Amino acid sequence: MQKLARTKIIATIGPSTWSDEVLLEMIENGLQMARINASFADFAELERVSTQLRRLSPKVAVMLDTMGHKIRVTGFEADRKLNEGDKIILIPETQTESPEGTIQITYPNLHKFVNKNNRILIDDGNIVFVVKDVKAKEVHCEVKVGGTLKKRKTVNVPNVHLDFPTLPEKDKQDIRYAVDHNFDYISASFIRNVEDVMAVREEMGETDTKLIAKIEDTEGVEEFDEILKVVDGIMVARGDMGVELPLEEVPIKQKQFIQKCRMAGKLVIVATQMLESMRENPRPTRAEASDVANAVMDGTDAMMLSAETSSGKYPIESVITMNTIAKRAEQVLRPQPVWGRTDASEETDVLCKSLVSMVDELDLKGVIVISQTGKTVRSLARHRIKVPIWNISNNPKLIRQTNLFRGVEGIYVKQLNQDRDSLVAKVAEIVYTQGLLDINDKIAIISGSSIKKKSLNSILEIAQVKDLLD
Repeated sequence: MQKLARTKIIATIGPSTWSDEVLLEMIENGLQMARINASFADFAELERVSTQLRRLSPKVAVMLDTMGHKIRVTGFEADRKLNEGDKIILIPETQTESPEGTIQITYPNLHKFVNKNNRILIDDGNIVFVVKDVKAKEVHCEVKVGGTLKKRKTVNVPNVHLDFPTLPEKDKQDIRYAVDHNFDYISASFIRNVEDVMAVREEMGETDTKLIAKIEDTEGVEEFDEILKVVDGIMVARGDMGVELPLEEVPIKQKQFIQKCRMAGKLVIVATQMLESMRENPRPTRAEASDVANAVMDGTDAMMLSAETSSGKYPIESVITMNTIAKRAEQVLRPQPVWGRTDASEETDVLCKSLVSMVDELDLKGVIVISQTGKTVRSLARHRIKVPIWNISNNPKLIRQTNLFRGVEGIYVKQLNQDRDSLVAKVAEIVYTQGLLDINDKIAIISGSSIKKKSLNSILEIAQVKDLLD
């Protein structure tokens, strides 16, 4: 049985995971991509963490997660205890005077868009205010659900359209940094529509860094189909989504978004609170174990750990636990073929779909894909076949990016411009010597045709390992 699950694991890097020893154990136990949250990181932090990860492993992808137009409380250091019935005034952080009973927020125009009886949710809804009045730039509130307010916690205003700039200045700088420093992915927070995506794309310029849209609010949910067309992947960011939308809608949207991403051959990630209790405990709750297993059964490519690994007490155990649960869930699944067109050719999509039944009927043990673009890999991986997909490329960045798709394992080969038969033999030998295949196993090989000037360029071949080895 393979050690690692086919579903991939993303972990947020923070104080709990800054040491080489911790990161190496996480990588050994399934970490495929490291997320650096720009909301809490400056350029020095981005450089330090990305350099450290590249030094530890050339295979681990690095993702910048932009701050986005998230509102936070600010202007205080010590925790504040809020009780039900307390009167609170929200003011812009730019206001010079902060009288007693006020809380500063990072959004200057809240007073323009809220009305009496609007709810304002703090810290993912753990604290709830209700607007009682608006006076000049002051939003007067009453605490309906109290709690301990910590610095930099988030502020959400459900069902109220707020006028944000398309792309905050910090995001522009962070995006340019990520592109210039060869990050593998950028995940853009609070994507509401295609215009938001285009603003990020414009800032990225010409690059092979991939773009993931985080769907977190009502507007993003409503525009999902259009957003999906213009990005490389989707993150189902359930934290803010669960605050902006009714909670009962979140699991339904998760399943719908995963299915749509798979149909399009786009990367899909499920994120937020997957093993939340492991911030403080070495074992998850039964509900969290079910959540991880259900995300796997829904068909996600990857799952993301947030505070569990950035600031939690058990980052290594969180990765091990997620991998263990995912691996067990995968054992009871059958392939999940889907319909729809990807960005590969129609012939490639049909060819890859035909492999789903061939794997069982011919007892294939794996598929070798020789790819320069990753399109064939994405077309095949969306069907969630139960055997490994070995993606052969001479592009390390492409390998890191495609490794995030479920069931894909990248193999680097420096020279791809050699004779096709020799190349296939070389790759088969690499896989065989790693102990991933036996001599009598049958595999499928997808590669470009040797016919010159052929525009449709995918061919499928079935072979035994022993026939490929010299």
